[in-house]
Parts: sequence; structure tokens; C-alpha cells
Amino acid sequence: MMQNKKEIKTSMETTIRSICEDIGPRAPCSPEEAKCAEYIQEHLRKYSEKTKIEKFYCHPDTYKLTIRIPFISILIITIIYWLYYILPSFIPLLLCSLVIFTAFILIQTELTRNNEVIDRLFKEKRSTNVVGKFMPDKDIKSKQLIIIGGHHDSQYEFGLLRISPLLFELMITSSIILNYIMFVLFIIKDIFFLLAIHYLIFPLIDMIILIILTCLSPFYVFSLFKITSKNAVLGADDNLSAIAVILELAKYLKLKKLKQTEIWLVSHGCEEIGDRGSKRFSKKHKEEILEKNGYVINIDMIGGKNSELKIDIIEEVILIKLCKELGNEISKIASDLGIQHKIGNIEAFSDSMAYSMNNIKACSVISVPKKGFAAHYHTRRDTIDIIDFNKLFDVCTILCEFIERVDGNKIHIH
Repeated sequence: MMQNKKEIKTSMETTIRSICEDIGPRAPCSPEEAKCAEYIQEHLRKYSEKTKIEKFYCHPDTYKLTIRIPFISILIITIIYWLYYILPSFIPLLLCSLVIFTAFILIQTELTRNNEVIDRLFKEKRSTNVVGKFMPDKDIKSKQLIIIGGHHDSQYEFGLLRISPLLFELMITSSIILNYIMFVLFIIKDIFFLLAIHYLIFPLIDMIILIILTCLSPFYVFSLFKITSKNAVLGADDNLSAIAVILELAKYLKLKKLKQTEIWLVSHGCEEIGDRGSKRFSKKHKEEILEKNGYVINIDMIGGKNSELKIDIIEEVILIKLCKELGNEISKIASDLGIQHKIGNIEAFSDSMAYSMNNIKACSVISVPKKGFAAHYHTRRDTIDIIDFNKLFDVCTILCEFIERVDGNKIHIH
């Protein structure tokens, strides 16, 4: 691939530009997302006869509520808490406890682990995954499976993030931490109230907390309305950069004679609303993937300028552990090729999370700023102009070398 660097970079740019101009933003479960899946299928079919679209169903509107839950719960609690402070009784205390308990459960499930707890309250819609399979010679049974994936949907614009990445991070982090603090506080208050235990310090603590909540409330009201908009973004980097790489890998695999390894190139739908596509795909094919000791490498947002390549082995800060051994193998290849990178964790989630939660070996390759969020992340600034195609080529090279080593029986992960 190194010999055709200029040609490959031009081809990847053409892919991203074509989708941006001819299809545009691709909100989860939208006609544009479906059209992009058809585009990917059409191009994969040029190189693999075993290409198909797999339909699935989910509830995309749930995300618009769940991402706002930390703000909503704090605002409701602030009002009821004042009522409790002025007229202490068990009813407002119970209401506060119910609100914060519900918020805590939803944050721990819907937000951090992508569990579908309240999804059925919202309308079900259709989305699609696309898979193209590349097999060894007909007479050879595949001994290993590699899945290389990305996603073709794009997120609704994070208006708060566009205004200020720092404000976005502060509002999200502080609201979640406050929910956790309030959860513990109201457990203690409920116990003390039921046991009729009273301390003079409690009114002082209540007043301090209420002052903090009241001062933060205007910011949370603002965040409630600005966290996401009704308009999806182009998502050139997040995640057409991965689609461009996947289609280049398809060209490479068409010419390569695989010895013993089966390759699946997969583009998932509805990643932006909680890995819905990869959850459905990994669950549907779980038995076959595990039987073939499958390795999953997810590509996400790999082209941003002024960012650094990261091999992701932990997601949601520390909550979701991916396959460290697989990440180390990818890191070793990058080092051998002289490609600068780091190995570690990210603060969000990717499609690798869904595979990992099905006990499938998975890691992600992603580009992130050295600090904070990328300026274009989930905003209208995510256009083709911010993409460094040298980074996309580097990822292509790493993945080709990984395929070579696995197919050459040089990598074994158990």
C-alpha cells in the first residue's frame, strides 16, 4: 500500500467528499443513513460477492432524552429540595429520593453502558448494518476471523460543544457527579428520617447544597436546550473517515490471497445513539465470531488535524475494558511502522464496547486531541477540510499489516 500512497489518499478523499455532497448528514434511522448504507454496499460489492445489508430496529429518540437526564434530574431536585427545606416532611424527601434514584439508574444503564432500559417508550425505527466478507481459498477452511468496522451515521449537533468545549465538559461532568452525590445524600437522609435521627448540622448542609444547586440551575437550563439540536452534522471525520478506510481495505483484500483468515468489513448504523447497530450485529453473529476466535478492530474518528492516534483499550473513562492484548498487538505494529501513537482510554464509547460486552475481543483505533474534545466533534465544523489524509493512510497501513501477521500465523490471542 505504501507504494500507492497518493492514489489511496485521493481515493479516500473522493469517498468522503461524495457522501458529504451527495447524501449529506446521516442522522440515526434517517433516509440519509439508509442511503449511505446502500452506497457502502454498492462499493463493497465491487470487491466482495458476499456483501449484504442487515436491517435492524431500535428507538433512536430515546437518546435525545437520556443525554438530558443529568440536567433534568438536578433541576427537578432543586425545586423539590427547596420545598423540603422550607417545609420538612417525608413526602418531598421521598419525591427527591425517587427522582434521584431513577436518574442514577438511567445514567448507569442508558448513558454509560448503553443498556436499553426505557427505549420501548419511544417509537421503533429501522436502521441498517452493512457487511462485506472476504474468504480464504475455497479449499481452505478459515481458522481465524478479523472484523474491521466503523459506522456510517452522524450525530445531531452538540450545540453546547460548538459554543464551548470547556463549558460542555464542565456541564456534563458536574451534572453527573452531582447526581451521584445527591444519590448518596438522599439515601443517608432517608435512613435518618425513618429512624427519627436529627442533627443540627443537617440544615446547614442542606442550605449549602441548595445554594450550589440554585447557582448552577441557570447553566443546566441553558445546557438542557443546547446540548443537542435537531440538525445532524456532516460527520466527515466522525465517521466517514472510517468508511473511506474500509473501502480501501476492500480493494486491498480483493487482490490478496488469504491463507487461513476470514475478513469481515462492517459498517454499523446508529452508533451515535448508543452502539445500537454494533449491539445488534455482535449479538446476531456472536456464536460464529467466538467459534472463530474473532478479533474486532473498530475505526472511529481517525482523521482530525492536530490530533494523535490512540489505541483504545478502555472506554467510558474506566468502566468498559476492551481487549488489552489486541490493543498491544496493534500498538506494536504501529511502532514497527514508525507511526506515532498512544495506547490508553477514551472518555466516550465506540462500537468496540458492544462487542466487548458480548465477550468478543475488541479494541478501537481513534484520533483524539492531546487534551479535551476535538473542536469539530459533533458540530457543523466536522467537514472534509479538517481531515488529515495522512492519518487515514497510516491506519490503512496498520490494518493491512495486522491482516498480514494474523494470516501469516504470527499473532495469537487467547
